[in-house]
Amino acid sequence: MSLIFRIDNNIVAIIVSIMFFVNISRSIDIKEVKNRAFVNMFILNTFQLVFETLTCILDGQQYTWLVPVRIVIHSMLFIILPLIAYQWYAFVDLWINGNRNYRGENKTLFLIPLIVNIIIVFISPFFKLLFYIDSYGVYHRGIFFYTPVLISYIYLIYSFIMIYSSKGRLNRREFFSLLLFGVFPTIASLFQVIFYGLLVIWSSVTFSLIILYLYLQQKMMNIDYLTGAWTREKFLNYLNSRIKEKKSRGFSIAFIDLNDFKEINDTFGHNEGDKVLIEVVSIINEILEDDDFITRYGGDEFILFLNADTEQEVKEIIRRIYEALENYNNSSKVPYDIELSSGYELYNFDDSMTVDEYINRVDNLMYLDKKSKKVKK
Repeated sequence: MSLIFRIDNNIVAIIVSIMFFVNISRSIDIKEVKNRAFVNMFILNTFQLVFETLTCILDGQQYTWLVPVRIVIHSMLFIILPLIAYQWYAFVDLWINGNRNYRGENKTLFLIPLIVNIIIVFISPFFKLLFYIDSYGVYHRGIFFYTPVLISYIYLIYSFIMIYSSKGRLNRREFFSLLLFGVFPTIASLFQVIFYGLLVIWSSVTFSLIILYLYLQQKMMNIDYLTGAWTREKFLNYLNSRIKEKKSRGFSIAFIDLNDFKEINDTFGHNEGDKVLIEVVSIINEILEDDDFITRYGGDEFILFLNADTEQEVKEIIRRIYEALENYNNSSKVPYDIELSSGYELYNFDDSMTVDEYINRVDNLMYLDKKSKKVKK
């Protein structure tokens, strides 16, 4: 009966994890690398729950054939432990910096602790470094038991530092959700390390991941996987609700289209074209206010949503975007310039335009701008 009481928390967490994983796998874009890091955490944590539960069930069993099985299970626990912490670090990095600043080749240094840990795990059964199983089938901690724990804390602490140092770039909801995520698992891990036999780490990680997802799901579900801009569907839903609310504060949308983008793709390849899209969104995001946003409407077309009461405010934002893009072209070493065409108009609540009518109207203004630039060339 004591065994059931010991593992019941893990069993509940396993069931909840499986149900939740089925749900999120249908609702978020797994191709988006940030979402993939989150899903990897969830999968790895579920494996930890299963492995940890099995170790409790098998502990004390003196069957000879079970010894290699138990060694494999315990080894997997020690390998996966810092892997989850690393995935959390990757998720935080991607959430804060986006795909633009995340490059696998620049993360080699951060993989070294994981490689060291795997080496220790592989030789541990021969030298009793992390753990060993005595002749009575009882599990014992080894002299290097705390190594995977310390490596995990390195990733967790670095993630905390990244989150705190980037608080100016995150909204309040994001900041506190990311900051508080690691608190409960960290406290739980300390209790489990100090009080031998207590099982609270992985169940606490499960529920922390679920809570984190519930706070951040809108951004995880409605963000373009390449550029970090809003998706078309999210934008249309928001615009429709904003028109229906008839808020006192005015707003405008602005269509942005890249000039000669196909030539960049054809000449330099689609990877270079992707970099252009990412760079454009990054440049524009630097100019937009916190409550404004950019949407990738399709291909190389973007729509800005601007909280503005006057046309002059909108013109100033567009002017700053063109200026920032010109500065980028002057300082960039790439063999092409990034150029835009744009169209914008304040929404007039008295006209009662539908979403489609409003978008088509601004879209036509953008194409007039594009046509005039072609004539000038």
